[in-house]
Amino acid sequence: MKTRWAALTIVVSVMLQTAPVAADPPRADLSRLVVVGDSLSAGFQNFSLLDRQQVHGYASLVATQARVRLRLPLIADPGIPAVLALVSPGPPPVIVPEPGTSTGRVDPTVQATNLAVPGAAVQDALALRPGCAFDEATLVDVLTDFVLGLPGCLVNSTRSQVEWAEALRPTTVLVWIGNNDTLGAALAADASLVTPATAFKRAYAEMMRRLAATGTRLVVANIPDVTVIPYLTSAETLAASLGLPLSTIGPVLGLVPGDFVIPDAVPLIQPILTGQAHGPLPASVVLAALEVRKIRAATADFNAFIAAQAARHDAALVDIHALLDRLSRRGIVVGGQRLTTAFLGGLFSLDGVHPTNTGYAIIANEFIRALDEEFRVGIRPVSVADVKAEDPLVLPEEDRPATSMGHVVPDQGAALRRLMIRNQP
Repeated sequence: MKTRWAALTIVVSVMLQTAPVAADPPRADLSRLVVVGDSLSAGFQNFSLLDRQQVHGYASLVATQARVRLRLPLIADPGIPAVLALVSPGPPPVIVPEPGTSTGRVDPTVQATNLAVPGAAVQDALALRPGCAFDEATLVDVLTDFVLGLPGCLVNSTRSQVEWAEALRPTTVLVWIGNNDTLGAALAADASLVTPATAFKRAYAEMMRRLAATGTRLVVANIPDVTVIPYLTSAETLAASLGLPLSTIGPVLGLVPGDFVIPDAVPLIQPILTGQAHGPLPASVVLAALEVRKIRAATADFNAFIAAQAARHDAALVDIHALLDRLSRRGIVVGGQRLTTAFLGGLFSLDGVHPTNTGYAIIANEFIRALDEEFRVGIRPVSVADVKAEDPLVLPEEDRPATSMGHVVPDQGAALRRLMIRNQP
């Protein structure tokens, strides 16, 4: 019996010594952090790229928490375009652009490592290079010059976002792009403007392949449902703000449940309802329920592909779609105050598309959580309460507007469309 127990002990010992040990997850080195993306990664808010706002972007916050340097292409006051300012919360809110014209980059000799360009789509990250004129015909080209063109244009060296990322030899790259491949369709109330799936997937796969080939760790984020942004107002919310049932105003305005209106609809609504103008609202200002379903289906398809690419390249995946869905349904309590995705609800800035400082802090923590889960980086999260306490766009409860109507001035809405949709007049 003793011999049998001894033999068994030896066998178990050998099995324990030779059994495969679960490998620790790979660690990420953030010492050379690079960002590829669009306006959401650039720290754009209040329809402006502006130094005092850029530092509050999610990527800048992640770098600060990780205690690594992220060089930003800081833009001087009043920003490009001139930043929107809240004169009065209303209702209706009074919002105007600050006066003056920006001189451009605060320091044109700084080579940015946050390469994100407002207005960029996935294909742009691969191929859009600065024209170096700095007064280009389109806003996205102007911003490309100021973000990617300095100091390169001074020495006749121009690269796209991905080309710069390859040249900078990053150890970690944050990638959040693809939003404009669906967002433009929502801003223009036209689902046909969604980037075709084959083009999106081809460009996204090439981008990921080239970034992964540098040997960097990748952190990628997916695309939110565009209908969560307060730039769009649902037919149901519109009816509630007017104090009338949708069944009453819907036939007059040409709206049904599931429809959304863009800001251009706002000045048309009262004249139609009071009989001063004929209804219904023109199709150009209504994102119809059918169009919403098409955009959501495209978003789901793109997100499935992003997830597959993340898995293929061992990237951390940040589920922004789920985050914004939770925030749109429940809001979030910060410092005893419930913040929401409604206009002036504390999470979105004055352009109705881009986050506030507080919104960006919440997004930064999603990136930090994904980084820690995948790569064990041990970064402390941002104190959202501290950011909220200093955020000029988190208003006291008594200052909230009673209605969401008219929150984005139609001219500003048109400017946003010109940024996000290259062929808009």
